[in-house]
Amino acid sequence: MAEEPAPEGRAAYVVSQLYYYVAAVIGVGFVIGGAIAALFGVREMILPREFETVRDGLRNVLHGLAFALPGLALMWSHLREARRREGEPFAEAFWGGTLYFHLVALVAIAFVLVGVSGILHSLVDLVLPSCDASRGVTFGPEGAAGDCYPTATEALRQMLDFAIVLLVAGPAFWWHLRRGRRSVGPARPD
Repeated sequence: MAEEPAPEGRAAYVVSQLYYYVAAVIGVGFVIGGAIAALFGVREMILPREFETVRDGLRNVLHGLAFALPGLALMWSHLREARRREGEPFAEAFWGGTLYFHLVALVAIAFVLVGVSGILHSLVDLVLPSCDASRGVTFGPEGAAGDCYPTATEALRQMLDFAIVLLVAGPAFWWHLRRGRRSVGPARPD
């Protein structure tokens, strides 16, 4: 008769797996929201309202992708990791520490996702700012008379702000997830 693992080890493993699936769900939310925004942009390109332009539609498509692509990466990587870990033997570990490490990683990954999406969104604004088509302004980072927003300076400032978010949240995520993985690592053979 095989010896059952300690309940604490099983609970720590369940907490760890829940983290991966909840993070994947957050990614799905970003994919859905980004896809909806991108499709609204496509609609705007094909069938614009009175004050909408093809340029506005393209910006909305790219802004939607700025959310959908990081969400897709998060969803895919976390589902892959959760599936890879299913059925693996696990070490006996207290679930409290595992819960802490994975909860902090979950909060931090949300900030990482916002940082990456914000950088991509700001990049779109830098390359393709919103310009007032009623004044004949169509392209250019600053517009003919400053009629485009955000300006290149403002878009770069926003990009830097999101890079700061990523700079703080990224290491917090990485360190806590690594510690959480170690706390639940594979069972060591006796």
